[in-house]
Parts: sequence; C-alpha cells; structure tokens
Amino acid sequence: MKKSVFFILFSIPFLLFSSGCWNNRELGELGIAVAMGIDKEGEQFVATVQLVNPAEISNLQGSGTRAPVVVYREKGATIFEAIRKLTTTAPRKTFYPHLRVLVIGEELAKEGFSKSLDLLVRDQEMRSDFYILIAKNSKAADILSVMPPVEKIPAQNMFIKLETSQDVWAPTLAVTLGELIEELVVPGKQPVITGIEIIGDYQSGKLMENVQSSDPPARLRFTSFSIFDKDKLQGWLSEDESKGVNYINGNVKSTIVVVPCPGGENGHVSIELLRTSQKRKSNVKANHPEMNLTLKAEGNIGEISCPVDLTKQKTIKDLEKLTEKDIKDVMMQSIHVAQKGYALDIFGFGLDMHRSDPKYWKTVKNNWDEHFSDMRVNIEVEVSIRKFGKRTNSFINELEG
Repeated sequence: MKKSVFFILFSIPFLLFSSGCWNNRELGELGIAVAMGIDKEGEQFVATVQLVNPAEISNLQGSGTRAPVVVYREKGATIFEAIRKLTTTAPRKTFYPHLRVLVIGEELAKEGFSKSLDLLVRDQEMRSDFYILIAKNSKAADILSVMPPVEKIPAQNMFIKLETSQDVWAPTLAVTLGELIEELVVPGKQPVITGIEIIGDYQSGKLMENVQSSDPPARLRFTSFSIFDKDKLQGWLSEDESKGVNYINGNVKSTIVVVPCPGGENGHVSIELLRTSQKRKSNVKANHPEMNLTLKAEGNIGEISCPVDLTKQKTIKDLEKLTEKDIKDVMMQSIHVAQKGYALDIFGFGLDMHRSDPKYWKTVKNNWDEHFSDMRVNIEVEVSIRKFGKRTNSFINELEG
C-alpha cells in the first residue's frame, strides 16, 4: 500500500509537466476548410477550398454584409502542391479535419480521379468521413462558388441536403471517402456517386444576393448517380435507375411510389414507403451466375386523387400489387442499363458470388463485368400497406358521390 501511494505521489510532477498538447494550434491562426473541390486543367490539378469566415457565422459579430465563406483556388502538378500554394492567397494555414464534402469535377472524373485522392487518404490531418460528390456539367470550383440559401455555410447546406435526400427520397446516396476507396480496391463492385449541378444563373449564384433573395437565381441540386468503371466516369443514370440501384443494394430508407388508381379510375395514389429490407442469394447453374433478389416494403397511403374505397380489402390488395409492380420495374430498369448499357456491376453481385462460391469466383474475377452482363437476375417484391392517415376514404368520394 505504501509503495502504491509513493508511486502516485512521485508521478504527479511528471503529469503536471507533461499535460497539454505539444502540437496545439490556436483557432485564430487557422482557416477552417469545410469543402474542397478538385479539377484538372491540362496537366495540372486545381484545388479549390471553401474556408469559413468565423466573424460572419457568429451570431454576435456577424454583419450580414460579408460572405460567410471565402473560396480560394490554386494549381499544381499534384494536389499537395496546389494546397500548399493556397498559403500565398489564403490569410491562414488551412485546417482540414472539419471537411464536410469533396466535389470532383466532371472532366477529372472522366479522366480518372484516383491519383488525386492519395493525399486525402495519406495525410494524418484528413478524416475519411466526408462525402464525395461529382459536379455534373461543371467544374468543382463552380459548385463551391455558389452561395445557397438557408444554411450560412454552403458545405453544410450540401451535407445536410444529401443526408435528407438519401433518407426520404432515395435516388441519392451519401458516400464517404472511406467507402469509396473500399469500392475502388475490392473486386466485384463498381462505384456509383451522387452528382450535383447548378440550376439557374451561375454568375448570380456567386453573389451574396443569392443568399438574401427569397427566390435565388441559382441553386445547387443533387442529381442521379454517376456510374464508374473503377475511377473513370462512364455516364449518368436516370432518377428511376438510381432509385433502383438503392432498392437492390438495400439503401432505401423511405421514398414515395406513385401508382395509378385501381379499378380504372382517373388519378393517382401516392404510397409512402417507411421501411424496406432486401435479401440476395447468388448461385451458379451450368457455369452461369444467377442472382435471386427479394425486397419487402411497408408503407402508408400518403395521397389520393381519385374516389376509391379504402374500406375494401380488395382495394388495398390492388394498391399493394401496383406498388410491387412499380418497384420491380424500377429495379429491372436499373439492372438492364447496368448490364446492357454499361456492362458494369454497380450492385456488388460479384461480392456475393465471391462469398457464395469462392471456387467459381476465382475463374471469373478478372473479367467479372463480362459475366455480370449476362447474369440472370430474379426479383420478387412484397409490399404491405399499413395505415391510411387521419381518415380512411378521401373527401373526393363525397364530392363525386
């Protein structure tokens, strides 16, 4: 006991002198980067960084007359060189652990973006949990220059909108750097990345008036998936095709399915899917791969624009069948374009084959996408409608009764 007390007392002076961070940096000395963009011009990389203006985002000091962020860009033979050259124009050394999004320009994405990511993976200061986006029909620098409304910080605007869209709409997906790197190096699945584009007048979007207007002349909008062969952009999927990919990959949390009214009535019914679950089982028949997909979904009646009787069980069953058909059609549409349009496995069916039949996988992994393009895919969808909202039948029944 005495030895323990002596050891504790002896250690106290060392703890006092060794406390504190040897490499700490004052907040006032740093430029907080919240978004980064990467483009290519000729043989040089262009790094664009969105830095926070601390005084303008503070409720106490904000004047509302200056932009809450400032955008800096520099060129270099490498991303590292371009970032270091930012010190010639940015007033402070840039600090990256709070990065929210990385935007890759479309031209660089077509050429191949993997070489531009090495620094982000290697640097100890960088985290890998920020989201990756592809600038559609524009440069990454242009995307980061638009001042969107609502959120003071544009990077935060993109971050929150992407998560919200993924959770309640479904044709988008929030992919982190860590997840993207894993898909690039593991055989059996090709990446898909959400796109972002500028809607409206880009030049006006760079001005503070874009934030102050109730109807901004420029906005940022998430588009459908970009589809890749390793790190090279091959094209873009439609909104339905992107939603189909998320159905198949089990990434749909909630979305809306619009179906025609049953019984030949004019109008539509909106079904709000609240949860989905999918199962996949792969096998090999006569040396040909096959995939069986089962998707189950639960939802509620969200909106009706026709006089249908929801008190009848047949009506509910008809709506469930119509919803099942819509979901299956969307899934088959995405499979068709992936197999016949691009011959790229964006669903990770190769990973399933690797797990279920390692011996077969060894014979096809080097040219898996060719085998994927001829793979038979069977889909079964089961939908259950649980609730109707605050009332059963619509008031439209009474108007047209």
